Amino acid sequence: MFAENKAVAGFHILMILSHVDGHFSPEEAEVAVKYIAAHFPSDFNLDRETHFLKTLHPHDYFFHFKVCMDNFYRKSSSAERSELINFAVQIVKADKKITAEENIYLNELLNSWEPEHAG
Repeated sequence: MFAENKAVAGFHILMILSHVDGHFSPEEAEVAVKYIAAHFPSDFNLDRETHFLKTLHPHDYFFHFKVCMDNFYRKSSSAERSELINFAVQIVKADKKITAEENIYLNELLNSWEPEHAG
């Protein structure tokens, strides 16, 4: 499952960001719920997506993160990317500590999408 749907790709990006430090806090869950409420229809299969993410081996996080970034980028507007970046920053800061792992992933997102903001 490669999160071809834009909203699902965004959800996967946020969930990987929230799990890369090895801990999923209630504050991170609140940010994820806000994203789901804003971007998913009522028939969104949260169980399927969370099951996939739970079974994703941590060694595969970065590859899947990059695939989701590319899928989201191709299907989104600049405003939608900015909104997802805002959610990403919120989820990383939610537990009041930013780990080195979270920083690597967040920087990958920011640096990969940054060129559109240059100029």
